[in-house]
Amino acid sequence: MQNDKPLPEIDPINSQFFKGLSEDKLLIQKCIKCGNTQFYPKAICVKCYSVDLEWVKSSGEGKVYSFTEINRVIMNSKEFEKEVPYVIASVELKEGIRLYSRILSENGKNVKIGDPVRVVFRTVSEEIGLPEFKLL
Repeated sequence: MQNDKPLPEIDPINSQFFKGLSEDKLLIQKCIKCGNTQFYPKAICVKCYSVDLEWVKSSGEGKVYSFTEINRVIMNSKEFEKEVPYVIASVELKEGIRLYSRILSENGKNVKIGDPVRVVFRTVSEEIGLPEFKLL
C-alpha cells in the first residue's frame, strides 16, 4: 500500500467516511430526523440542522454529472505528472449526492456526461481509502 501522493486530512467528522472506503464501503451521511443525505461529511444536517446523523452505505452507482480531462499538472502537483491524461468528474450518486472523483478509463475521451459509473476502492492505508469510479 505505497502512496506517493498527498492524502486527505482526516478529522473526527470525516474519519468514518475514509475508514469505510478502506473497507470497500462508500458511506454517506443521512439525517435521522429529516432523512436528508449529504456529502461532504459535516457535523450537522445541512437541511434541518439536526446533529442526529448516521452513516449509511451507498449503492456506489451513479452517473457522470460533469468532468474534465487533466492533460498537465501545475507546479505543486508533480506527484500526478506521470498519470496524465486522467479524468476527474463530479459523480451524481443514486442517493442524490454528488462527489468529485477520478474516472478510471483507458482513454478519457470515452467519458460523456450521463455515463453510468460504479465505485471502485483504492486503499492507501488501514484508515484511508479513496473512491474512484469506472464506466459501466
